Order: sequence, then C-alpha cells, then structure tokens
Amino acid sequence: MATKEYLSKYRQLKEAYERIIGKSIADVTWYRVVGNLKRYFGFEVEASSALLIVESFADLKRRYGAFSFNNPDFNERWATFKHFYDRENIEYTCKQFLMLLAEHLKIDLQDVPRSTRYYWFERAGIKYQADEYRRSKDLALVAFVATNWAIAKRTATMKSANPEDNKLVA
Repeated sequence: MATKEYLSKYRQLKEAYERIIGKSIADVTWYRVVGNLKRYFGFEVEASSALLIVESFADLKRRYGAFSFNNPDFNERWATFKHFYDRENIEYTCKQFLMLLAEHLKIDLQDVPRSTRYYWFERAGIKYQADEYRRSKDLALVAFVATNWAIAKRTATMKSANPEDNKLVA
C-alpha cells in the first residue's frame, strides 16, 4: 500500500510533467511514463532527483515531440544518447563532436547537408558554433536527434538498393 507521502509526491510529479508539456494527461498515461522513467532512468518517485528527472524528460518530450519509448528505433537512438551522455566530464568543440558522432553512427559527414547539422543542434536547444566547447552531456540530445536522421538515411538507402522490395504484388 502506498503511503500518503508517496501519493502526494506522485501527484506533484504528474502536475510538473503536465505543466511543462502544456497539457493534461490521463492517469494511465502517467502510469506508463513513470514505468518508462523507472526502466530507462532508474527513477524512484520518492528520490530527491525525481523532480529533476521528470522535468528533464518533460522538456525532452516538449522540445522533441516524437520522443517515444515505443518507437522501434528508440533503442538505437537511446544507445547513442547514452554513449555521449555518460561522458560527463568531457568537452568537445561542436566540430569535434560532429566528427565523433559521424564515426559512432557510421555515416559520412559529407553526406549530411550543413542545414541538417544545424537542425540537429537547434532541436536540442544548443547553438552550433564550430570552435566552441560544449559538455558531452549537453551534446547527447544532438546525438539523439542525429541518430533519427541516420536511421532514416540508412532505411532509404536500403530501399533504393533493393527495388524488388518496393514493388506491389499484382
């Protein structure tokens, strides 16, 4: 049985989430969000970091609406995010980061339009400045966004390389 304190904190966290994303959500949706936060972030409702985790996730959800744990590509995107997020005390210039990211994603940076690179940073709420240093932890969301592009590019390349798969059966 949940304590009064637990239930109170649970409701406060839901209200914070709703405030940040700008809309109300059903209790069952909040229950699923909490379950995913526990699975991916080691979330505990009564932990001192609970509000910070909820606010960070809600901000991610607000800024990057397509952010979903149920997306089939989520695990690859999450792995890339964690790869850079877990490097807490390392800083890169934006230029260095893009080269490392391209290497990690196994893409040719020359194939990525310059406007797309700027878009990745913009979606993550970071201004791109080639020679400015940024914490790897802050650049992790850029990696998350870029991974979506890399997956789409890889999928499009596979489809064009195998045109038989694209034909309708008569």
